[in-house]
Amino acid sequence: MEKYMSVDNISSYYEQVVQKKVNTGAVAKITIVIMLILTFIGISTVLALTVAGWILPVALVSLGLGIYIIVRMIKSSGIEYEYTFVTGELRIARIKGKAKRRNITYFDCKNIDDMGHYIDPKTGRKTIATNKYRILLRAAADPFAFDTYYFSIHDKVRREPAILLMTPNEKLLGMIKPYLSVELKKKLIKLQQEDALIKASVSKSSDTEEKTEPENDAPQAAETKPEKTETKSPVTEKAETKKNGKK
Repeated sequence: MEKYMSVDNISSYYEQVVQKKVNTGAVAKITIVIMLILTFIGISTVLALTVAGWILPVALVSLGLGIYIIVRMIKSSGIEYEYTFVTGELRIARIKGKAKRRNITYFDCKNIDDMGHYIDPKTGRKTIATNKYRILLRAAADPFAFDTYYFSIHDKVRREPAILLMTPNEKLLGMIKPYLSVELKKKLIKLQQEDALIKASVSKSSDTEEKTEPENDAPQAAETKPEKTETKSPVTEKAETKKNGKK
């Protein structure tokens, strides 16, 4: 999702929202909670039918409480990151469950010291040692994806240098570019060229896979039927011979 506004032909406002990749740990927790609730309800139902009837209301209350907990866990597992560009300043926020919003950082784009791919597309390794920095701000859809960028910034919230991980699209990178130093502008151009090559190779490989899939609905080859040879009876042959002789 994105929002864009231009004032006097100058790009002054832009908003990009990215969805964080689903955390397998959160899914596992939800699954465990569901299994425990179903087990408790099953045991309670058996006891209510055989031993004590008062256990059934307790089981129903537990069911309602369990459903409430599961819904809250599902809502809290959905995390989005919002990148807001306002006249040279970039603001990063974290939105949890489409309700709770927390500002992560904001900084001037002209004060970006360094930037690049966080994961090298060729080697698959980190391109920067983040342990050298005291502050690491995570605001990327997937930190280990090839389209994740790192930015060495001066965090205005904590008032010290930090590393920010995020997933900017081409539009946001284009709006940041005018505020970068000459060296970083050249570096960004190379990074965008690498991104274009990666996207082209991915689309090409997907097209190749689609072409190699067997076509079940392809028309079958027409079967060749053997030509029929007419056999003439002796009576027919004699009649044709007499007819030809008269001619």
